[in-house]
Amino acid sequence: MRTRSTIEVLEDHLERRERGDIESDLEHNYPEEVVLLCKHGALKGRDAVRNSAKALAHQVPGARFQYAVKAVDSEHALLHWSAQSARANVDLGVDTFVIRDGRIVLQTVSYQLKHAPSGG
Repeated sequence: MRTRSTIEVLEDHLERRERGDIESDLEHNYPEEVVLLCKHGALKGRDAVRNSAKALAHQVPGARFQYAVKAVDSEHALLHWSAQSARANVDLGVDTFVIRDGRIVLQTVSYQLKHAPSGG
């Protein structure tokens, strides 16, 4: 069986996340020992990725995501994204990935949350 390419893994990751299927994303695209770099530091394991995804889903519930940049070179990928929901928006989120042997072995996540103005 051939190993999936970096872009194949990235696209599969995004499709599963769009469906809200975090668990199958973790199973298919992340090894147990994945490293997540974020504002909370260097975190390890699928639970770190799961908790990060759940936090984002809570912050921007029911968000529509758009991907302005998908750049891939060898085992590296860069993703610029935005998210809009009734509660909050992210104008520019940036994730980077190291994808090796068909799995995301390292991911960085950075974004700034903007709360939507409340209707009054």
